[in-house]
Amino acid sequence: MPLAEPGPGRRERPPLAPEVVHPVAAEAIASHLAERQWALTSRAAQPSIHLLSLASGRAAAHENGEVSDWPGPALIWLPAGSAERLEISAGARAHLLRLRADSWHRYLPPSAETAYLDLAGVAGILAFPVGADLAAAVGRSIASIAAELAAPARSASAAILSAELSLCVLRFWRLFADEADGAAPGNSADVLRRFRRLVEERHHQQLRVADYAQLLGVTPDRLHALCSRALQRSPSELIQQRIVQEAARRLETSSATVKQIAFALGFKDTAYFSRFFTRHTGEAPGAWRRSVAARARSGRLRPSLDFADWP
Repeated sequence: MPLAEPGPGRRERPPLAPEVVHPVAAEAIASHLAERQWALTSRAAQPSIHLLSLASGRAAAHENGEVSDWPGPALIWLPAGSAERLEISAGARAHLLRLRADSWHRYLPPSAETAYLDLAGVAGILAFPVGADLAAAVGRSIASIAAELAAPARSASAAILSAELSLCVLRFWRLFADEADGAAPGNSADVLRRFRRLVEERHHQQLRVADYAQLLGVTPDRLHALCSRALQRSPSELIQQRIVQEAARRLETSSATVKQIAFALGFKDTAYFSRFFTRHTGEAPGAWRRSVAARARSGRLRPSLDFADWP
């Protein structure tokens, strides 16, 4: 399935089918005599992140009349809405991965959680020149994802897709994390990154926003302003959403009782935990678990939360 529609005057691609867009899509971009373009404002592309592994040639992103241009080999991360179109030069070889911003994380295992938390908050394009070996490794993973999506009924297809997607994300995140470690401590990006990691480590401790602010060395007002401006949610909302995400994961994957899960997440009152979970998901914990089990038996997708679990 093509990732996006071509720009005018370029090589024709078949139109997207009317079915629901898959959260993950991938394709290989072979060397071609003509330059090619992908419109990132199409129905499939607009709400999606794109990861480009550029083995050779050049790539360019266009936004509001401005052009960002990169030579290969390179790895390029384009957040949703960061560009109007992507251009690949004649003769270039690349692989392109599309990740629907609100749901691609469901394919990642818990081991990739930190990478997701960091990359999901990125607003601008990230591009890193890399060695040919790294570009090729990410390209192979994207090609494997494309193969699994083309034949989803094969045994262990979902597990392979998850593993290859994790490799893509973790390899890119390693570059991002290495660069971020050099950022000046205390700047906005650094505070948000440390806040996300603290929430990931301590969401089960029922800390207050003021507690997180103290650990970060900032005022609660500054933390609130940073989260609201960059992530469109308050620190309290982000903390609560992370707790709900963890509660849902435990209900779906463990045999622990609702009471045990509540206590593990820092709730001393099981009834309060049930009300908290119901308020955020629309279902009581027991009903959520039964719904997931019933859907698994029938081969349907599990129920999805109606908010982005964590930015």
